[in-house]
Amino acid sequence: MAHDISVRGEEGPVYGPLDVEIPGTGLTVLSGRGGGGRTALALTISGRMKPRTGTLEVLGETKPSVIRKRVAIAGVDDIDLLDRDVRIRVILTEHRAWSTPWIMWAPRADQDYYESVCRPVFGERDLPPLDAYVSQISGLDRLLIRIALALRPANGAEIGMLVMDDLEQVHEFDDRLILVTVLSRLAENIPVVVNAVNRLPDEFLPDYTLIELFTDASHLQPSHAGSDLDRIHRIAKEAEL
Repeated sequence: MAHDISVRGEEGPVYGPLDVEIPGTGLTVLSGRGGGGRTALALTISGRMKPRTGTLEVLGETKPSVIRKRVAIAGVDDIDLLDRDVRIRVILTEHRAWSTPWIMWAPRADQDYYESVCRPVFGERDLPPLDAYVSQISGLDRLLIRIALALRPANGAEIGMLVMDDLEQVHEFDDRLILVTVLSRLAENIPVVVNAVNRLPDEFLPDYTLIELFTDASHLQPSHAGSDLDRIHRIAKEAEL
């Protein structure tokens, strides 16, 4: 639960003040215009950014340092972007090393370790080849690996919530629907919060919570949009997601 939270940057307000109440279960979509405000809100909810004003409580915790240990975040390039020029095996080996006590030697990641980390997220979807370069796999698979790593932090902390930024970073329509299905499945076990410009189609995913927010306080909006907004909104609604 967040009350009157806001973040301000060097160029002025980023978002807020906002009141947000996220359910403790299921999938929640934070819908709003694209921009840095939505990412800043995701960072705030996950304990990675301290709000300038207001109060924040996540999973019963109020200190950002404690929230950060219990809330996983994925899809924020500054935090979890995968290097395109390395193999998946290298990423998993580094994860294994960081997850191993420093006095012990960590063997190179094998298929069993790969499965243990990524299978809970990928479900029935095929895992990319372990020796494939990140640049060779789809944007969806890259994001699924990022989610899997976020849910298995190297410090072994128990994750109680997942926050994912920018649903639309998966550009392909079909892949985005697959991603939504994965997030919905994960939300059966822990609350999942995802940032999205557009709401999800009810006929595809009827059971989720939609919270529409204005998080673009730093973006100037024209008084005249230069088009028939009612018509644009009708077309956009028909093409949502």
